[in-house]
Amino acid sequence: MKTVRATVMKANVSETTKQIYEDGFNYKADDVIEPPYNIKELKQMAEYSTILQQCIDAYKTNILGFGLGVEYTFDFNAENAPEEKKKAAEKEWTKLEEFARYMNYDESAEVVLGYVIEDREKTGNGFVEVLREGTGKPAGIEYLDAQYIRVCKLSDSVEIDFKYTDHGEVKTMKRMKRFRKYVQKINTKKVFFKEYGDPRTMNAATGEYSEDTPSNLVASEVIHFKIGSGTYGVPRWIGNIVNMYGARKAEELNYLYFKQGRHV
Repeated sequence: MKTVRATVMKANVSETTKQIYEDGFNYKADDVIEPPYNIKELKQMAEYSTILQQCIDAYKTNILGFGLGVEYTFDFNAENAPEEKKKAAEKEWTKLEEFARYMNYDESAEVVLGYVIEDREKTGNGFVEVLREGTGKPAGIEYLDAQYIRVCKLSDSVEIDFKYTDHGEVKTMKRMKRFRKYVQKINTKKVFFKEYGDPRTMNAATGEYSEDTPSNLVASEVIHFKIGSGTYGVPRWIGNIVNMYGARKAEELNYLYFKQGRHV
């Protein structure tokens, strides 16, 4: 009888679980945090569902359907309101109205914010880029597609001027705060952004904080609108994702079954 010998080789097991999809981001570099769900796939779920997009459209309409408005922080028509304060408020009112009207030159502010809200309801995350003028004041906003944005780890604490309103009067106090970086990657191009309110100068190409950054490479700021308190937001409908996938697959199977003529 011939004896056959077999050698058993131990499989190489990776220390970390491999991703089931490729999104182009290197999560081991730049302190980028991996999202809990495939953001690109979450954004496409509205195309597969028969009701999700209608719910998101209704949600967006209820939030932005009445437009943007400006309000006083005090009772402007009160008899005891100081005249100097009212004059200053009227001046600020005019500036805010112009800012809201020309927040984006290509589309209205409601349309841009509508894109952000739609991303937030689809993926749990919405991003808007804030542009500043030469004096450092906000001058406009731009929409950022959530599927191409990732969140980085928190940085060390920095001192900022925290402004708050006390009985209609704006006051300032010093406080320490930690900020995040954001990175956008489309194909092979990568751009960094800093969190809104971060006083430091960031290089948009490298993500490093440096006061020697050339003016054309100074990073702009990002406001992150998310659902939940995590690093990334989670959509409201996430608990129903398996049912949505199953219903879609069942409908596709039923459609193809009859389309191919397999029926009596």
